[in-house]
Amino acid sequence: MKETRTKLFHSLSHLYQEMDRSWENTASQYGFQCNGCSENCCETEFYHHTFIEKAYLLHGFKQLPGPAMVSAAKRAKKVCTKRNIASRKGKSIRIICPLNLEGKCILYQFRPMICRLHGIPHELYTPFKGKLQQPGCNAGATFFQAAYYPFDRTLFYSKMASIEKKYLEFNFKGTAKRIKQTIAQMIVKE
Repeated sequence: MKETRTKLFHSLSHLYQEMDRSWENTASQYGFQCNGCSENCCETEFYHHTFIEKAYLLHGFKQLPGPAMVSAAKRAKKVCTKRNIASRKGKSIRIICPLNLEGKCILYQFRPMICRLHGIPHELYTPFKGKLQQPGCNAGATFFQAAYYPFDRTLFYSKMASIEKKYLEFNFKGTAKRIKQTIAQMIVKE
C-alpha cells in the first residue's frame, strides 16, 4: 500500500520529535545547552541527502507569510551566489543559513535531520566502515571532556532511510537520482 505525502510527513515529523528528545536527553547528561556561539552551526555548509526532508522543508517554507518567504528566497539566492564564487576560487566560506533570522530558525519545526543532530558527540554504525565516532562541536568541548554519553545516530538514519524509500516509491516510482543540497540550494532550486 502506498502512503500519502501527508502520512509520510507525519512519519517524518514523529521521527524528528524522537531525534529532538534523544538529543536533549543526551545533551542534558553533559550539562550542555546550545545557546548559539561564535562558530554558529547555521553558518556551516551542511548538505542534505533526502527528498522527503527537502519536500518537508519546502512544505514549511510555503507556509511562511509572503514577505517572509520572498526575503528568505532572496537570502538563499545570495548564499548560493557567494558559495559558488568561493567554490570557483577553491575556497569554502561560512555564511549564515537563509532561514536564520536574528539568530533563530524561521522554519525550526521543519529543519532537517543534520540541523537537529549536530553538536554533541555521537556514533554511527555503517556496514562498510563499522563504528564511526565524532567529538561534537567546539562550543561544547569543555562539557564533552569528562565522560562520553552514547548518542547513536544509527537508528535515526535507518528510520530516515525507510521513510525516504516510501517517499521515493510514492513520488518517483522508487527511482530518483540522489540529492546533495544545502538548505539555500533547496529553496533556490525549488
